[in-house]
Amino acid sequence: MFSNLGLFSQQTCPDLDCNRPSCLFRHSTARTARSSIDQLKETKSRCRMVSTTAAAPQVDVAVSTKRTATKPLEHPVQKKSSSAALLPQPASSSPAITSLSSTSAPSGPPALPYTKLSPQPLADRQKALGTLYAQFEKLYSRVLDQHPKLAQESALNQEDETSRNTRSIKAYKMAIHQAAVSISRRAPPDRVPHISIGTVKQCRAAAEAAEIAKASKLTTQRVDNLCHDIETLVQWGYPDYNNEELLAPPVIISSITERQVCDRCKKDFDPNVEYELGDCTFHYGRPRPERREGRRVWLYSCCGKERGAPGCEDGIHVFSFKEDDAKLAALEPYRTTQQVHSQNDILASGAFEIVGMDCEMIYTTGGSSLARVTIVDEDGATVFDELVRQRHRVLDCNTRFSGVVKEDLERAAMDLEAVRKAVCSFVGPKTIVVGHGLENDLRALRLLHDRVIDTAILYPHPNGRPYRRALRDLVKEHLGYFIQENSVGGHSSAEDARATIEVLKSRVRNS
Repeated sequence: MFSNLGLFSQQTCPDLDCNRPSCLFRHSTARTARSSIDQLKETKSRCRMVSTTAAAPQVDVAVSTKRTATKPLEHPVQKKSSSAALLPQPASSSPAITSLSSTSAPSGPPALPYTKLSPQPLADRQKALGTLYAQFEKLYSRVLDQHPKLAQESALNQEDETSRNTRSIKAYKMAIHQAAVSISRRAPPDRVPHISIGTVKQCRAAAEAAEIAKASKLTTQRVDNLCHDIETLVQWGYPDYNNEELLAPPVIISSITERQVCDRCKKDFDPNVEYELGDCTFHYGRPRPERREGRRVWLYSCCGKERGAPGCEDGIHVFSFKEDDAKLAALEPYRTTQQVHSQNDILASGAFEIVGMDCEMIYTTGGSSLARVTIVDEDGATVFDELVRQRHRVLDCNTRFSGVVKEDLERAAMDLEAVRKAVCSFVGPKTIVVGHGLENDLRALRLLHDRVIDTAILYPHPNGRPYRRALRDLVKEHLGYFIQENSVGGHSSAEDARATIEVLKSRVRNS
């Protein structure tokens, strides 16, 4: 792209053995001439080898005659045998050699890859590599048939790890000896992967991870004392498990006919009148206290304006019945987990002991409605993730927080009752359900369950009820990473469900 200015052409190259074809520095004439002669000899040698394959006697005579004019050959027979040794093998034998090398297991320690930056002599490193390979080969004797290169790979990785972490040859030899002793004391693996496979550093990390997993193991015996009693759940806004009117409401309604108050802008509107749904200006963020110019002010997290300022986003009016369980039961009666099991002949033996659950809600003409349910097991694997077919007309999917769009709901195949039945195939009467703010999820499912661990109650806000700590803050504090960073696409219900399980594991591990 740019022409060479030749600014270094008069400077002698610092590398005395430089073989770069386009070096920027100057080289001596003798070296250049010697390099040219060497290249010429190499070229002639290759030509002689190729020609000998086709007609060996004629090429030998021609070469000998040419060399006689300059310098007689002292041992022509020896030269001929040396050249013959360098000749390529016949084409017919090549496939057999390739097949053998590709199928046969590697034997002996591997060759150490050359590097100029090696802080230790290569001879010492190759010797250490052989020592490590002998230990790994003995350790992996049960699995080498299925993984023939495992010993060589582990030996190379261990030697490279030791070489990088030591500077003096004395420290290097001591580290190699300690690594070999450590390898010899491992339990022989009988499968791959295994905690005994890998370098010393990798095995130590695997052992620590196994210890953490063992200490964090969630069992009914370990977390049963963390379940909240019914009185505590009611105080935190959960539907009353003992309220029989929720199971058999005196009045059943199919649609909302009364005027409602918008959850966003607090204006009165009729959800059944199309032209009254619009003209809603609101703040989607919550006001948070900050100190500015020596005074405490409340600023919206969405736009940074002070509390009381006009809304920063336009939308339509929406509503929900919040904690009015009587109205919710009139639209769709509640069911206990035991009722769902008995009415649908669901076997409780197939339910999990502990699950994490998170639900996403949207706004419809019937109020806040369940849109998605996600359940994960103790290891965080998703066992159930289903969208819900809506009974009422959708007003707003609330995608910023739910992550659900109308196109998703069009593919939904299960209504609320079917989803609740499917949920209870994983959640039995004795199952412990873990979540954050689960009262909204159970209320949307119209499900009464009395074995709940709510991380919002487990780690209460310093100011007490009704304030709650956000799940992302709990995860950052106890687990050291961030969740819910996608503010545009909405929360991931699977991510939130897994996060509650991990927060509970942290509590069990540190208790």
